[in-house]
Amino acid sequence: MVELLSPAGEYRSFVGAISAGADAVYLAGNMYGARASAVNFTAEEIISAIHYAHLFNRKVYLTVNTLTKNEELDKLYDFLSPLYLSGLDGVIVQDIGVILYIKEFFKDLEIHVSTQAAVTSVYGADFYDELGASRVVLARELTLNEIKKINETGIQTECFIHGAMCYSYSGLCLFSSFLGGNSGNRGRCKGPCRQPYKINNKEAYYLSLADMNTLDVIDKLIDSGIYSFKIEGRLKSPSYAAGVTSVYRKYIDFCLENPGKPLIVSEEDKNLLNFLYSRAKSGHGYYFSPSSKKMVTLDKGAYNKVDEDLERKIIEKYIDDPVKKDIGFTFEGSCGDYAGLTAYTTINGKRFETHALSDNRIEKAVKEPTSENDILRQLKKLGNTCFVLEECNITINDGFIPSSMLNNLRRQVSDSLTEQINNSDNERTLFEECINNSDNCNVLSEENDHKLENNDPLSDKNSTGSVKDLRKIAFVKSLELLNEAIKSDFYDAVVVSSKLAEDKEFRSIIEKNNKDLYIELPPIIRALNEQDISETVNFANESDFIKGIFVNQYDQYNFLKLCGFTEKSAGFEKEICAGFNVYNYNDKASCFNEELFDLRFIGAELSIKDIDDMNINKACVMVYGRAPLMYTANCVMKTTDRCSKYSDTKTDSFINLKDRIGMDFKVKLSCSDSLCFNTIYNSKPTSLHKYLEHFKKIGLNSFAYSFTDENTETFKLVTNYYKNVQNGNFSEPPFEFTAYHMKNGVL
Repeated sequence: MVELLSPAGEYRSFVGAISAGADAVYLAGNMYGARASAVNFTAEEIISAIHYAHLFNRKVYLTVNTLTKNEELDKLYDFLSPLYLSGLDGVIVQDIGVILYIKEFFKDLEIHVSTQAAVTSVYGADFYDELGASRVVLARELTLNEIKKINETGIQTECFIHGAMCYSYSGLCLFSSFLGGNSGNRGRCKGPCRQPYKINNKEAYYLSLADMNTLDVIDKLIDSGIYSFKIEGRLKSPSYAAGVTSVYRKYIDFCLENPGKPLIVSEEDKNLLNFLYSRAKSGHGYYFSPSSKKMVTLDKGAYNKVDEDLERKIIEKYIDDPVKKDIGFTFEGSCGDYAGLTAYTTINGKRFETHALSDNRIEKAVKEPTSENDILRQLKKLGNTCFVLEECNITINDGFIPSSMLNNLRRQVSDSLTEQINNSDNERTLFEECINNSDNCNVLSEENDHKLENNDPLSDKNSTGSVKDLRKIAFVKSLELLNEAIKSDFYDAVVVSSKLAEDKEFRSIIEKNNKDLYIELPPIIRALNEQDISETVNFANESDFIKGIFVNQYDQYNFLKLCGFTEKSAGFEKEICAGFNVYNYNDKASCFNEELFDLRFIGAELSIKDIDDMNINKACVMVYGRAPLMYTANCVMKTTDRCSKYSDTKTDSFINLKDRIGMDFKVKLSCSDSLCFNTIYNSKPTSLHKYLEHFKKIGLNSFAYSFTDENTETFKLVTNYYKNVQNGNFSEPPFEFTAYHMKNGVL
């Protein structure tokens, strides 16, 4: 059994997808969905969709997959309750705080972990399985062999099979957010990856990936053990949802009914997919290759022209004439008695039946008595109901039955049957314990209410931190800056990239170090780079000079906790710190992460007001550094030239990516024989010098200074500037900077 999961950005798309054969449809309400620009659904439309889908034993999943602030988490209960009571089948979630909240208040609602959570390994799947999720939507960057290993864990996996591809690992992209305040993590991505950029003065669409189209390899995907096959496209038209669903339905059914038989896709079906809102270039995504320059549409990735005639035929077939549920009627009537009509149907093995009697008795016919055909003709007129008459048993003994009597009986039983079926979805009860008696992580607890006493976000309040308690952490990526950070009397701790930690010279330097030293793992752990990461962690675990590890996803945290790295050690025994991409958007998530990690970061998209609205302290904020905007599996160097892993460089190298207004984005090339990563950094470093005193006052006790490709001179300039600010000598920085998003946050 596999599930075909289709998108719906509006109700007509939903109807089209169901009619075309979708086993399930995913959609969003007017809040919490990662496609804010879609039409989306009202609560009433979602309830109607649930009831309609359940007529055919199909499912409806609601996207609640944005990072969520405290004030929004407060409203989640009222938003979900009517949908939950109406039989909502599952929710797709990114935010760890939202997952915990739903598990607390909607205990039997299925949770599917969004692709925005960047689950890339068996360790991530196991982590969310233990947390109570029933399914993980895997990162689109995984190969089929990697997915097969994750499927062996037993948790349901969901993978994309068709539609647009992001250049960054989903959920780890801040590009749109930092270029204009439209956060992809909040459903408002403006697609800067689809714009042209220059590398070495040559302009092309280096970050624009071809669409995914796996129709001709769908048999291989089925054989891999994937449970749910997901079509991307909630922003696309109803004809797209219906048309693409119909084609994949056809070939998935063929494969299931004819295992081992060769899959041959007709030209007609290929053309249907090509001319329904698809880009001119498409491919199999990452399923058969970790990366490839062939995946990139270097020329403008325009859409193929939509075939209007094809589109019209799809609309007529699947939307204007939607699928209806078969029902049966039994009619009985004779002259002088009341007419009776019984309606019945079966859904998922359960029989539903209802009965109605006419208001008046059947009168004797003056001329011709009403025939069976006359009765059948009226009973078939089910109009705008969800039903179509499959069988009708009629017993009539003389008499005249007016059409109005038959119409009234038909309406009564169809309405009653609909209500009966809908009520069968409403078997749940809400979990309504006193909220204030919930666990300490509950964001709705009054004890956790943390607000400023006035409206000035930079106002003074009683200090919970001090200069003495403050910990200053330097993140460095070169031996040159490592030496400078170790020599500096400003920094208390130094974090090095895993690439730098592999260098033999690094291992001799740290023996002379008197600071706390940490290693930051790559942004992602996958089966392809697990061995490299294991070697790094082994070294950190055994070295007397390494205090801990920084991780960037829950997969990596679980890897450290689950694995025995040496004969002497079961699991990582030192500090585990959460990096920049383990998000803390609300108190629920922050409290959870505080339990897991020795240190956690404030979210880069939060404003000073957002931070003040949270009950968070003893955390880290990046006060200086270029924000990482993208972590990518594809490599711009490989696209333009050749992969740098063939060079002799022993540290991460950088190239520049320039946009059309001349802004330079630094691209870090982290390449190895096992797996390559690119990290694209913001054009300007963030500097939060104006907020340092406020951070200390609210209890943030660690400041991070992140250096990317800075040289020694710039490193000293930045360090001396912040040293002066720390000592009360405030001035504007002697370097370009941005304070995103500290003033305005994101929508």
